[in-house]
Amino acid sequence: MTTKFTDNSAFNQRLKLLDWLFESGNISTSEAREHLDIMSPAPRIMELKRAGYLIVTVTDNWTSPHGINHKGIARYVLTQKQPLETIKNSEVA
Repeated sequence: MTTKFTDNSAFNQRLKLLDWLFESGNISTSEAREHLDIMSPAPRIMELKRAGYLIVTVTDNWTSPHGINHKGIARYVLTQKQPLETIKNSEVA
């Protein structure tokens, strides 16, 4: 992640998620918590989807640093880097 953020507002959380998704294409709930300081990424992902980003949610398995296996952890996969509204508008022009 290249951008520096000074607070953890919902706006900045969305930007952090987009930055990560643009670079790596996907992020899990555990990665969002550990690397981006976003404890509940699901609401931010929902807001990004409402803004037109195509993000698919799949389930994943994750093993914690304590060796505990967690099943059904959400992984968010960005399938389109531009919001749909931007794409629709550019096709019309």
